[in-house]
Amino acid sequence: MKISKKMLVSVAAAALAMTGISVTSAATANAACSKPILIGAAMAQTGFMAPFDGPALETAKIAVEKINVAGGVNGCKLKLTAVDTGTNPDKGQQIATQLVAQGAKLLLVTCDADINLKSEQVGEKAGVLVIAPCVGSTAMGPDNGENLGYSLGSAVPGEAAIMAEYAYSSLGKSATLFKDMSIAYTTSQCDAFEKRFKELGGTVKSVQQFNQTQAGSLDKPVTAQVAAAKTDNAGVIALCSYPGGGAQALAAIRAGGITAPVISGFGMDGAFWAGAVPNLSNFYDVTYASVFGDDTNPKVRLLLAAFKRTTGQPAATSGLITGASSVEAFALAATRAGSFDGKALSAQLNKFHNEALTAGPTSFSPTLHVNVSRPMAIIKTTNGVHKLVKYAAAVKPTF
Repeated sequence: MKISKKMLVSVAAAALAMTGISVTSAATANAACSKPILIGAAMAQTGFMAPFDGPALETAKIAVEKINVAGGVNGCKLKLTAVDTGTNPDKGQQIATQLVAQGAKLLLVTCDADINLKSEQVGEKAGVLVIAPCVGSTAMGPDNGENLGYSLGSAVPGEAAIMAEYAYSSLGKSATLFKDMSIAYTTSQCDAFEKRFKELGGTVKSVQQFNQTQAGSLDKPVTAQVAAAKTDNAGVIALCSYPGGGAQALAAIRAGGITAPVISGFGMDGAFWAGAVPNLSNFYDVTYASVFGDDTNPKVRLLLAAFKRTTGQPAATSGLITGASSVEAFALAATRAGSFDGKALSAQLNKFHNEALTAGPTSFSPTLHVNVSRPMAIIKTTNGVHKLVKYAAAVKPTF
């Protein structure tokens, strides 16, 4: 079948209409703006955050292209410029400063609130909207002085509550926590898990702390922690971490003879680290979606297919869906505001209520700039094979 350019524009416009984003014709877009609206990305394409930032950045590019094919936003085309931060906060700050100086109306930053803090502050000071595609911390928002800072991720209060609720109902009534002290995301994840698990009637046998370096490896072996956990004989292990130290800790847990189910969150999403634990079984993680071909959300499946066509590679983690949704949210807010001004965009984002973005129903408020009630995917790994169990939302998000 011959596909015309007009048909492609119509299909793209229909797809965008599903998210509530209104579009104009390409001719109008060209006439309304002397140059495209700049989206600047100060994100990690190398370093330990690259497996999370990289895919989200690629789908942000896919979303920009789709919007431009459909005519743009407010009569304007979009342009995305990305510079690699190398997972270095100081370099990220420098890049963000450069992008804002170039006129960026949206600043995309790294998927960790600690790593992106300096970059976010650049946007905040300049009055530019800042979105981290997949930060899991409520630090992106007013509580941290970030009135123009948002995350399209699903935050720890919801994620950890889902972990605890599923663990208690399906895996075990007692838990040992492996708490990575390296970043705020992992420490708050274990804190929220412990609180919700105990509320449900569960028992936390012990909290085993460990650290990893900025390069992404354990700073020292976790032999003592594994020995203590084995003595606990808990029904479930909650692992609050991320690769590569998180993968090393999980390998040590299994090598130490602990066969109990292990549950984790988005930090341990994907299979790119699985070589550290051959034939991994009885492992669960709560994340955005399944990248293993069995997701039940058609928007996710379409985006995964587009990602593979664009990059030639399957997605490493499901955080990529929030990259596209970051651009979708920006476009929707700009359409409703009739403006690309940071404060005007923020005012519209604060009104979002279950907006149907690719990442799922998305809501914000003046006091909460990240989602805590969005359903998340629970993935089970058996003999190295990953399978979607179900989507679940937190019964009680735990702050």
